[in-house]
Amino acid sequence: MPSAARPYRPRVLHLIDPHGPMVGPCATAMLGDLAQSTAARQTDLMAAVVGGSGAERLARSLGITTCDRLAPLGGRPWLSLGPLRRYVASVAPVDLIHCWSLATLGMAMAAAPGVLRVLTLTAEPISPDQGQWLRVLSTAGRAPVTILTASSSIKRAWAHAGVEPSLMHVLRPGLDLARLQQGDRASLRRQWDVRTDRTVVVLATAQHGPCVDASRIASIQACSAVSGLDVCFVVPAGASRRPMARVLVTGGGSPDRLIFDARAARPWEVLAGADLMLHLGDDTQSASVGQPAQRGPEPARRALAAARALLADPPRARPGQVLGVLPMLWAAAAGKAVIAEAGYAVAEVVENGKTALVVKPGDNGAIVQRLRELIDDPHKNWSLRDTARSEAFSFFSCSRYAENLVMAYEQILSSQPVDIPALPMTGGLAFAGRR
Repeated sequence: MPSAARPYRPRVLHLIDPHGPMVGPCATAMLGDLAQSTAARQTDLMAAVVGGSGAERLARSLGITTCDRLAPLGGRPWLSLGPLRRYVASVAPVDLIHCWSLATLGMAMAAAPGVLRVLTLTAEPISPDQGQWLRVLSTAGRAPVTILTASSSIKRAWAHAGVEPSLMHVLRPGLDLARLQQGDRASLRRQWDVRTDRTVVVLATAQHGPCVDASRIASIQACSAVSGLDVCFVVPAGASRRPMARVLVTGGGSPDRLIFDARAARPWEVLAGADLMLHLGDDTQSASVGQPAQRGPEPARRALAAARALLADPPRARPGQVLGVLPMLWAAAAGKAVIAEAGYAVAEVVENGKTALVVKPGDNGAIVQRLRELIDDPHKNWSLRDTARSEAFSFFSCSRYAENLVMAYEQILSSQPVDIPALPMTGGLAFAGRR
């Protein structure tokens, strides 16, 4: 009796540049977790890392164990077009190319214009020009690009920057909670020279912009010291304005309690040693602020200028870059209370007083006050941590993310409308009021 034919598994090529703008370790880990998930076995998953040997090492360390590397000349992804064309031909047939950044989307469009494309966006645009450039890329080729945003606020920001909203769909991120290293607290605190459990260790992250502003953290630390709080801050090694931070610390006469650690860009590796997380907003004007982008000749000229800039020398991420709300989700899963500056993206993930404490952006005094509340009130600290952890486990699992992503692949390949199930409205999601 003839055996039943095996169901066809779509061949999906993932293109990711871990050190590129708007990617970073957190988004790279999402692909690594996807590659190890059960749902992803319904597809024939291939991965190509764009970047040098450091990018490949990062990708492999985060779970993308089977991957090939496309090394761009001079660090410019656009100079990998020839190798990408040959690579796509060598692994043909490719049913779908899943891009994890604007640069890799442009590469896929130029190297394989006949292949359907998906783009994942885990952060808002860094500049308005990026929105215009994505608007051009999203409608070029065989069919419009399907854009999957990690939140409604990210979708809103790209729409205001000029991207067609109907092309974007919200697929909330998933976390492989097995990454959390629960047993390393004492070891981490020894490495940070934290000698007593009375010292409160705060992991600092940022919403968007190039990275965490070390001088801002230094100011908050100085205010904490004046208020009599025994607090130190763990800051990503790639933080900006580090010299200014040192000047503020030494000039103010307070002890230097800033700890720069490259592992802070991978929150799951250091949260065991931390007690709280501080999530700062953006110090610059977001592309989503103001009126929606116009669609006349001027935006077209700006898109051309953006394309030339990308071709010449696309921006690169700092090694310690942490973007978006993904670090907040990791803190919630690790059972760490979060203090966050208010914003649309933050409101989708946490609810003030229930899963986090939210403060007005730029108010260092309010941050110090919230720190004191959590230190002096263990019950409030526990309540925030417990509720946030429950929501992280319930709604941001890797299995849920992988299942919805594979379903989106099937819809795209069968020319059906993309329809991703909405998450239950709870906590920050209830505040946002939309998926």
